[in-house]
Amino acid sequence: MPYVYDVNVSPEVIYIIRHAEKPLKPPSSGVDFEGGQNEHSLLPRGWQRSGALAALFHPEFGPMRAGLRSPTVLVAPSWGHPGKTAAHRSYQTIQGLSEQLGLPVATQFAQGQEQQLADSLVRSSSGVVLICWEHSHIPVIASSLPVVDGTVIPRKWPGNRYDVIWSFTLVPGPGPARYTFGQIPQQLLAGDAGSVIPAKLSGAASRAP
Repeated sequence: MPYVYDVNVSPEVIYIIRHAEKPLKPPSSGVDFEGGQNEHSLLPRGWQRSGALAALFHPEFGPMRAGLRSPTVLVAPSWGHPGKTAAHRSYQTIQGLSEQLGLPVATQFAQGQEQQLADSLVRSSSGVVLICWEHSHIPVIASSLPVVDGTVIPRKWPGNRYDVIWSFTLVPGPGPARYTFGQIPQQLLAGDAGSVIPAKLSGAASRAP
């Protein structure tokens, strides 16, 4: 029998973002928090996005943008050792926000454990969750969340898009937890698109319970 999520203990909102800009391919390299070269780290533009995201999601930097709330839970993938995890792009992308909000970054799950991550969050988290993940695995997280009938979610996250927020908002009321899906363009840096990721019929998934 499938697990029935409880609307009273599930997160009110789940945001999913891709990590910020990365090196295109070796031998190009990113820059770690201390300025050293690291192939797993962000590019300078990625660090700019990290700082802009910290301001976007922090209420002290001004009125929150419509459709956004400040996170109470931050999530990034584990890479085993804590030091190695902190040196990877997904963690670095929300590192500034973590420091501004005084929230730790939860790293219990690794890439490849997206189903387990989604199940754990909906079963045992509350408040507002922000997940920062690797782009090709984000649709797996999204398709693992309980959404309303007929929801269409893109199957792929384009490799050239770093500037979109996927949002899942809990439907209020009694019964099992269900979420509505939406997309919010970040529009934080020069060159960011004002469009969302299209859910083409040939490459989109419709989720039903």
